[in-house]
Amino acid sequence: MNGVPFSMLFGGYLERKIGARKSIFIGSLIYTSAICISYFTVQTSYLLLLLTLGIIGSLGHGMGYNCVLIHVQRWLPEHVGLASGLAAAGFGSSAFIVSPVQTKFINPDNYQVNEQGYFTQVDLLERVPRLFLLLTVIFGICQLIGLLFIGDPKSSTKDPITSNGIEAATPNQPHNLSIKEVINSCTFRLIFITFFLNIAWGQISCGLFKAYGMQFIHDDFFLAVVASLAAASNCISRIIWGIIMDKTSYRTSMLSACALGTFLMWTLPTVKAFGSKELFLVWVCLMFSIVGGTFALVPSVIHKCFGAKNFGLAYGFAQVSMVCFCLGFGGRSL
Repeated sequence: MNGVPFSMLFGGYLERKIGARKSIFIGSLIYTSAICISYFTVQTSYLLLLLTLGIIGSLGHGMGYNCVLIHVQRWLPEHVGLASGLAAAGFGSSAFIVSPVQTKFINPDNYQVNEQGYFTQVDLLERVPRLFLLLTVIFGICQLIGLLFIGDPKSSTKDPITSNGIEAATPNQPHNLSIKEVINSCTFRLIFITFFLNIAWGQISCGLFKAYGMQFIHDDFFLAVVASLAAASNCISRIIWGIIMDKTSYRTSMLSACALGTFLMWTLPTVKAFGSKELFLVWVCLMFSIVGGTFALVPSVIHKCFGAKNFGLAYGFAQVSMVCFCLGFGGRSL
């Protein structure tokens, strides 16, 4: 996933040159092709799998996602928070469908992991490569349907509005800034730092919640349900956070999200102490709703601070914070 920020930069540039539909098609084709090729690489080499699924897949993923964000904001220029929330919700909702499909396909017998936390059942492991072919078909159909609905909105004479709560932090004419001026601005640096810290929190929460739950919940099907409902919470929360930002301000929305996220993370050990599956489900869903808020609020504030023209590249540069986190976290692991 480290390739996503750089691919989002390229996606923003490509969208400027050839338009949204062609750019999204190219990104979708690259991503789906990477999933398909992974059917072969997963059976051959771990390094080749990293190349196809990690690097090539991330390239297509980032290109397509950034182009969709840019395009949907053009349709709702006066409700950028809602627009960003809707686009981010579509991205977040995929796990709601894919997670149970993956679990049912790979582990229909609800096998349990061994003492080291790994699945060793031969029949389960043999299903893994075929999963990539199934996902290729699912993703390909969804992408083709989505491309049919990509179209440019009618041109409007209205001037883009500024956001309440961030006007003091933006230049007088944010839409006339060059991308260099955007990156060097104090506003962008603050957004970058906020994004970095929230991504660190989100990556840890999303990446380790299942491993944490497996310490006291011995039911893979239930954990798959948790993942699906958490994805649904992630999806719905992105829309809600977008609406909240439109109604209040970026500052109010982000402070609320960070405060609630801090409380949930701080109290998470008590869930294991109670040993309750239901409480674990509630906590994970709430934590995912905060993760969803970050990915709705940050693109919204970047659009409102720096304008639609600079959004694609500015958001791509903001996503570089993900690379900074991964490199720092990986370095500590080594």
